[in-house]
This record gives sequence, structure tokens and C-alpha cells, in this order.
Amino acid sequence: MNTSLAVGVGTIEVDDFSPLSRYDHDFAHDLRDAVLELNDHDDVKVVLLRATGPDFAPPGAAGDQDRPSGLPAWRRDFAGSAAIYQTLCFSKKVVVTEVQGRCTGAGTVLVLCSDLTVAGEDSTFGSPFAAIPEANFALASLTMRLNRAKAWALTDDVLPAEQAHAIGLVNFLEPVDQVWSRTASLAQDVCRMPLDGITMSKMLLQAVLDGHGVGREFDMAPHYARDLWGGK
Repeated sequence: MNTSLAVGVGTIEVDDFSPLSRYDHDFAHDLRDAVLELNDHDDVKVVLLRATGPDFAPPGAAGDQDRPSGLPAWRRDFAGSAAIYQTLCFSKKVVVTEVQGRCTGAGTVLVLCSDLTVAGEDSTFGSPFAAIPEANFALASLTMRLNRAKAWALTDDVLPAEQAHAIGLVNFLEPVDQVWSRTASLAQDVCRMPLDGITMSKMLLQAVLDGHGVGREFDMAPHYARDLWGGK
């Protein structure tokens, strides 16, 4: 995991984000800490998540997903109020995800928790709801519209980039060779806003998310986990 700072943008780069889908606690902890460090940095306005490999979050082989050793540890690192997803979702900085290739499982949860997503035309987005208990349906409903979110959750469809863009999961769709430059341009557009304005806007957004039950949905995640993992 590599973190860098440049002109108001804090970039977190990893090979890919699939370790979150495999419940790699060290990866989740390190990613959360990197986000928190950027959130607390006075010069940072944008937190950018980028995968350096061909896929943002590729699926693992059959049986490759490791279930956590217990619900308390899983909640601490993945579903709790101080865990990675809520740290991103309720960040006081603008969170941008840059997606190319396959985005499945926890990678799609990161997209739902971010503020803006730039995606390549080759990207695909798998529904996280069948296998990731901390996937937040309230966020999906706010992002995609309720009827689309229900269809996505119940059918477990993989969305091609064009469809993901059309329904609002992706904000900007670009040719593969232009994704990086579009992300850089978007980040600099955000950085032109004063930091106080960004923080106030994110606090207002947090009130909207709270009003629509996003926090309560995260609180329900242990119940989904018990059903999925047989009470483990």
C-alpha cells in the first residue's frame, strides 16, 4: 500500500482491493489508517483510491474467500463505526474511486461509500450483496434509485460500465487510456473549493445519509453476517 500527497490530493494505491473481499484484517486496518491520516491532513481535500493492477477488485477463485475468525474482529475492521467502510462513507474529505477492469465484492462497496467514481469503459461492477454482509443497501438505493438497487441486490447481476454509468453508480465514464487524466482533472476541480466548504458540504451529506438509514444499515450488518456464515 502506497500513500502520496500532491496539490490537495491524497492518493492511496494498492495492487487491487480484493483483500477486503477475502477479509484480510491487516489490509483493512492499514487502509483505514491511511484514510484517517489523510482525513486529518490540513492540506488534503481529496482522498483517491486507485488500483495499480488491471482490476480494481477482481474476484477470487472458488473457495478463496476467507471468513473472519469471529464477528467481533470482523465488526472492528469491516462493519463497525471506526472500520474501513464507515471511515470512507463519513469522511470529511471528498472520496474518489478510480476503477478499471473488474470491480467485485468489497471493491463495489468502496464505490458505494465514495463520493465520486471515474471508471474505464472496460470496467464491470458485481453486486456485493450476496457475499459481503457489510454491503449497504441504503447507500445503493440513494445512489442508483430504489428499484434498480433492489434488482441489483436480488439478481446478483454484473453491470457493464455503460450501464453502471447510466444508472448513477459511476459518475464519469472514460476510455481506458484517459481514466487517469480524467481523475486528475476531477480531483483538481474539487481542490478549487475551500476546505471549509468541502467539510461543511460533507457534514450536510452525512445528515442526509443518516436520515436515510445508512448508519442503521451498517449496524444491521452483523445480523446479515450471522445468516451468511451460520452464526460464526
